[in-house]
Amino acid sequence: MENSKDIIEFLILYFQMRNCHLWGFVGYKQFKCLITYITGIKSVDILRSIFENMVKEGWFIKRKISSKTDYKFVFSLT
Repeated sequence: MENSKDIIEFLILYFQMRNCHLWGFVGYKQFKCLITYITGIKSVDILRSIFENMVKEGWFIKRKISSKTDYKFVFSLT
């Protein structure tokens, strides 16, 4: 498997190309399915780890309404 950092950089480029920031707030499942499609990784633990690292780096805005958590992709960190 590739380096986690390389995977995250590739995912960011792909999300920018697909204009994922225009989706608005969507659930984790949509991003999980897209990450699986792009990388071919099927392990739920690895997918969640990659996503959480992207959230920690600031690539997503997290919104929690009652028990539902939604995320919005940030196109650029600058």
